[in-house]
Amino acid sequence: MVEVMTTERDVLSEMEPRWRKLGYVLQRDPAPEQLPPALRGVRPDAIALGPKPNLVIEVLRARGAAADAKVRQLRALLEGQDAWRLEVVYVLPDGEPIEAVTMQEIRSALENARALSDRDTRAGLLLAWASLEAVGRQLEPELATRSLSAGSLVDLLISMGHLPQDEGAPLRKVGDVRNAIAHGQLSLEPDSKDVRHLIEVAERLAA
Repeated sequence: MVEVMTTERDVLSEMEPRWRKLGYVLQRDPAPEQLPPALRGVRPDAIALGPKPNLVIEVLRARGAAADAKVRQLRALLEGQDAWRLEVVYVLPDGEPIEAVTMQEIRSALENARALSDRDTRAGLLLAWASLEAVGRQLEPELATRSLSAGSLVDLLISMGHLPQDEGAPLRKVGDVRNAIAHGQLSLEPDSKDVRHLIEVAERLAA
């Protein structure tokens, strides 16, 4: 248990400068009265107060059924709470940093994603999303050892000025489909237009 808490504290310390740059003040282990009423029976790892929406921050050590259930619970509790948004940060299970890739490798992967999407939109979507995350790590190097949820990746790219605000909704929609497929919902068939749009967004960022 001590190891888990130490890891969470380290993650929050590493991410704090980014939130501070966005105008937020990080509060670890928030007291119940600091939380929105819907969350007062839950203890998130931290909150960040500042520009609306405020952030409810949860650090998770790995993706899986338990982690996904917790994220769903928090999202459900925050539904309709316009002044608050959930931000999930995943810790890599083995503690190893993700090796950086070059922009040329990302562009090559996007070419493959475009070709794949003509035959299998699911495969094309998974590769395109991986490429988008790789671009995000290039643009924001402090993320090199962290895995963001799909929604948090989109929020980061928008909040740091890499994408316009109106890209948020369509990319979050595609991110939800990507998550479902990655976790085994193989019956889903992504819309080919959505996959092409994702590829075009990632290509623009990688240009």
